[in-house]
Amino acid sequence: MSKILLLGCGGLGGQLAARLIAAKHRVIGVKRSPLKEALTGLQLVMVDITRASEVAEIPTAVDLVIVLLSPGERNKAAYQELYQDGIANVLAHFSKASGQGPRPRWLMVSSTSVYAQNAGEWVDEASPTLAQSFNGEALIGAEQQLWAHSGASTVVRFSGIYGPGRESLVRRVREGRPLQYGPAYYSNRIHEQDCLGILCFLIDRALAGLPLETLYLASDSAPVPLAEVAGWLSEQLACSPPPATLSHTSSGAMNKRCRNSRLLNLGYVLRYRTYREGYGDLFERGLVSGDALPGA
Repeated sequence: MSKILLLGCGGLGGQLAARLIAAKHRVIGVKRSPLKEALTGLQLVMVDITRASEVAEIPTAVDLVIVLLSPGERNKAAYQELYQDGIANVLAHFSKASGQGPRPRWLMVSSTSVYAQNAGEWVDEASPTLAQSFNGEALIGAEQQLWAHSGASTVVRFSGIYGPGRESLVRRVREGRPLQYGPAYYSNRIHEQDCLGILCFLIDRALAGLPLETLYLASDSAPVPLAEVAGWLSEQLACSPPPATLSHTSSGAMNKRCRNSRLLNLGYVLRYRTYREGYGDLFERGLVSGDALPGA
């Protein structure tokens, strides 16, 4: 049994905590606010990491730290405060305690928003990160802080996450909102269950002392034009495909293709290789049906 510190216990973090507890690990969760639902076996530490005076309450005698943060608001100030100031506070706290025992390994969840490529290019772990969005810039800064703090750090960049409660594209298709058909506007996605599977896969390797790269790009194996996904979804929903936008441009932060070779070569097997398997499972399980959809 290992001792794992989880910075962030939101939707994805809470599910990960439950899996780790089921695997007999001791899990400490750090969160700004109370859990929406109690989780048996989780030691919750109520701390706002953006406040330097509070981080001293975070235990440092752990085997692994998982950073899975989510800002309370989607704006530049919130992202900078959490991913710049908050991360800096936590790392400073661990640096002060570095002489009190073995240093933990680190695993951070980031995003493919760090890439600025916008003309349908392929990107991977070696591609330059020149984000032009405030969230991408904040994440790049957090990644760099973590790597500078510890050589035993691994970052996982997830593409667009979908799954139960994450059906914004389905809602867009059903509502018939216009989208770009030409030139091709590529999008990338990964099912929520594969996000959890990948994290558990990497956690198991880290706790076993097996080598990990400093960076993995995590996306499914089908980076395809958004129009293709929307067309397929419209067939499943028995509705008309969304109309085309009046103007066409190949620019945009999402217009890139994410390569997942490094992660697959490590041995992870995707549960949902393409959007067809992932969304298909949601339809089969009745999680996308009728007029009502789960929240965004």
